[in-house]
Amino acid sequence: MELEKSNSKKIKLSTPDEKPVMDIAFSVSDVKDKYKDAALKPKWKAFQTIIFLEQDDGLHDSGKIAAFDFDGCLAKTSVKRVGADAWSLMYPSIPEKLQSLYEEGYKLVIFTNESNIERWKNKRQLAVDSKIGRLNNFINQVKVPMQVFIACGLGGKVDDPFRKPNPGMWHIMEKHFNSGIPIDMNQSFYVGDAAGRPDDHSDADIKFAQAVGLKFYVPEEYFST
Repeated sequence: MELEKSNSKKIKLSTPDEKPVMDIAFSVSDVKDKYKDAALKPKWKAFQTIIFLEQDDGLHDSGKIAAFDFDGCLAKTSVKRVGADAWSLMYPSIPEKLQSLYEEGYKLVIFTNESNIERWKNKRQLAVDSKIGRLNNFINQVKVPMQVFIACGLGGKVDDPFRKPNPGMWHIMEKHFNSGIPIDMNQSFYVGDAAGRPDDHSDADIKFAQAVGLKFYVPEEYFST
């Protein structure tokens, strides 16, 4: 599929037929209540190098997926500040926009990288509590149930299938956490700020969308319409 370009915010994307086949062995017995030595908050689980919130209250699986990055997209955060309250809404229109999507039958999913959880080996519990706390507080503020996947692997590890731009988090969601409902790729999309532009910190989000075969938007475009 090819989206009409608008100030280089929309890009040529791979089609669903071009998606790479990724077969990640998944078993309920491999799901843990801790991420390595760090305890997880209620409803959160770990599998390999991901932490996930599978079933938020009121969440409904769907063939329509509205997927988002977290830091720099939904929430304004800083690497210099930690803690569950060290964030603010990135755009004031976010709650209304997410609520509208939910009412239209979309399942809202966050796919976010967080290498501090792996990097801070001596402070891993702090890193885990900070990230999960921010996500819980965000979901409570926007008042919309969401599914969340956190990739904890370090950047540069190409063999980690879950860290964006690798599409492992999407494939786990699609295959194991959507009640077997086929996903309509024409109605589904992904919003992220790492689009490979001159001032972006990376191109992980746009490459994630390309790898999956999703329409892609940058947040300032999506949340201003």
